[in-house]
Amino acid sequence: MSLKVLRTYPFALLFLCLTTHVPALATVVATDSDGRRVELIEPAKRVVALAPHIVENLYSIGAQGSIVGAVQYSDYPESAKSIPRLGGVGSISLENIVALEPDLIILWGSGTPTGLRANIERLGLPYFVDEIRSLEELSESLEALSVLTGHLAEGLVATKELEEDLSEIGGERSLSQGDAPGVFLQLWDQPLQSIGREHLLNEVIERCGAYSVTRGITGLAPLVSLEQVLAEDPAFIITESAAQAQHWSKYPQLRSVREGNIAVINPDFLHRPTLRLMEGMRQICKRLKSS
Repeated sequence: MSLKVLRTYPFALLFLCLTTHVPALATVVATDSDGRRVELIEPAKRVVALAPHIVENLYSIGAQGSIVGAVQYSDYPESAKSIPRLGGVGSISLENIVALEPDLIILWGSGTPTGLRANIERLGLPYFVDEIRSLEELSESLEALSVLTGHLAEGLVATKELEEDLSEIGGERSLSQGDAPGVFLQLWDQPLQSIGREHLLNEVIERCGAYSVTRGITGLAPLVSLEQVLAEDPAFIITESAAQAQHWSKYPQLRSVREGNIAVINPDFLHRPTLRLMEGMRQICKRLKSS
């Protein structure tokens, strides 16, 4: 997503209104992940957020007071649990969205059903597509949301925090070095699922001096076979639960099992592209450096 944010000057807008008969131009403009120019007359005051990570990022820029509707699992921070629910990510009620009279709907690019998006567009409801595939795009998303909701100062603080965390945790390391360890990051167990070449977590792992053994697979979160993992023989395995970690003990031929390099990391620190992703990155880097 290439973010382009424009703010028109109040005196210029007033001059235009006084000297012409055309409607006032939008005072808030941002470009979303699909390259759409989203224009609002004023910062959004009634926002519907259609993914848990969007809710969390709105909190990070101080716009939580604008959220009037969210989806299942929008549970961080604690107060987000009280936001009215519109259903699960895959079963969102269009009628309930309309009833909330939002002045902005924030869609999850890869998670919001295409049919729902088509209906939102058909009704002429203002929407912004949010899809984060890199750490740079996380920063851009925070900036765009801060503009659209009128929280520029808080957005600047959030992006600065992200920048400082990245600097503290460590820079990107070239993967041309033969000693870069391979990592298998398990997103799900039945069926077995990992990250493909389009996933943000490839960059997180690479910044820790390693690489994902599934980075060559097309897609965002592809299914993989046990045979593929065994063939790759990763130096590390990252799981989201103790049960998943225990499962890998059945395969002592794996280097990661023999050397005890299986880490359990809270999935909320990895699956959601928010500022908490930095904690997941910190834990991955720490584990890799300590081995």
